[in-house]
Amino acid sequence: MNNPDLWKKWVSNPEAIGESEKTTWLELQNILIELLHELKNNGKVELNFTESEIYHLKKLLKNRNEMVFTFNKIMNTTDNLETAKNFVQEIGKFGFNDTNYVYLLVELAVISIITDTESFKTLLLFHLKDVDYKVSEFVNTMKKNAPQSWKKLKPFVNNKFRNLLAHGCWAMENDQVVLFENAKLVPIMKLDYVEFLLKVKEQSLLFGCLVSVISEKIEKGFFA
Repeated sequence: MNNPDLWKKWVSNPEAIGESEKTTWLELQNILIELLHELKNNGKVELNFTESEIYHLKKLLKNRNEMVFTFNKIMNTTDNLETAKNFVQEIGKFGFNDTNYVYLLVELAVISIITDTESFKTLLLFHLKDVDYKVSEFVNTMKKNAPQSWKKLKPFVNNKFRNLLAHGCWAMENDQVVLFENAKLVPIMKLDYVEFLLKVKEQSLLFGCLVSVISEKIEKGFFA
């Protein structure tokens, strides 16, 4: 892990995001740096990896980036009304209509937010040692091994928006994405499509910021 070039290809560029997201990025960046240092001070940072582990890590990163690329290509069709109409017209040749198009956008956004958050957990656990590597135990692992930093990170990882989507407590109603508190289906959040996609984009900063922080730490010899 002493070769920063391994990561350069996968680093998200904070300068490429909107002004409204930069504050979130910088806050996350500080928390993740603090988290890595707390983990290292507690002897939980892995410094040695096998060739096989690195090989699979690169595939994991590539998989995530390909998913983001595909999602962004679909999102680009919403740039303006003309582009959206042209796209719907083209997919109409295969039996899709404008309703299918909207559902596709929302469904891909839900998949994206769930996958990004879980990939974040996997990537962080990968860099640790002598911990429970089950992603399902991520919260307990963080509580145990980095309790101070986890308190700050928790709202970005374990929040209602992400959790309710992952648990299927949502529906599309009257041109809005509605999130429910639980299976009693009491609405607690109603977002129009633009608001929804903006929240998805903000949540996706989590993974990209971790990759960026780890890349910088490699260059500074943190993992040496």
